[in-house]
Amino acid sequence: MDALSADAEWGVVMIVFRGMPMSPNYLDDPNDLTGGYSLSVYHRGVRVAFAFAGEPLDDPSGKAEFTKLDEGRHVCRIDATMPGIKRSARVEVVLSGEGAAPSKEEFTADHGWVLAAPRSPCTVHIELAEGGRTTVDETFETLAYHDHNMGRRAMSDDFREWFWGRVHASDRTYVYLATPNATTPFSWVGEVDDRGLVTPWTDVDFTYEYPWLSFMGLSLHRRVMIHGLGADGVRRLLICDNVRACENGPFYQRYISRWTLNGVDIGSGTSEFMHV
Repeated sequence: MDALSADAEWGVVMIVFRGMPMSPNYLDDPNDLTGGYSLSVYHRGVRVAFAFAGEPLDDPSGKAEFTKLDEGRHVCRIDATMPGIKRSARVEVVLSGEGAAPSKEEFTADHGWVLAAPRSPCTVHIELAEGGRTTVDETFETLAYHDHNMGRRAMSDDFREWFWGRVHASDRTYVYLATPNATTPFSWVGEVDDRGLVTPWTDVDFTYEYPWLSFMGLSLHRRVMIHGLGADGVRRLLICDNVRACENGPFYQRYISRWTLNGVDIGSGTSEFMHV
């Protein structure tokens, strides 16, 4: 799940795992489905808090939860508190329940990607503390993006490069996913309306511009260009500029990205590139 404030000053990414594919335990035993979480908080495109940990799925006092509330609402909470060094990061995102259109289709593929609530009004609360003193206490309302990834095989068995991104425009959300060098290449872009109805583009073509080598040796592209026929059958050009890396690792970058549609700016979003 990710959410950006309207001015892109604050951003959060929250991931709750059942099986943590980037953890040493999982690498030792891919069948280990220990629970876990990842939390990142960004301010002006810079990561100011990060936590990554595993815990038993049946631990009632766990530090991470994703819970259904009344009236279709959901809440995701992560409380990453480290008493020994008096440091904490607590984030709560409450999804309104709107902007989601659940599917009843059974998952049978080796890999699955579900747009669970890709355009959901939400309230975000961020609380950071350092040395026992609260340094950030920020609450804002915005649109959240929430999806699920699942699989019966390790991603590294079938994928090479993974491009993903989303942006909330004024009346719809645009989402793309492309795995051009996978065992079975996949390219998809779609529009999501306020009811959560997803309409894929057709005749889609992806191109990648501005090749770059990160300081950690990751070979990537800083622009994703998507041509296709929109929901109304009109040909469009959607551009995702990965201008600011807020996560920078040896195999993965996450961005606060800038987006245009047919040359018109539609705002800031979140995107990523992963060399699986």
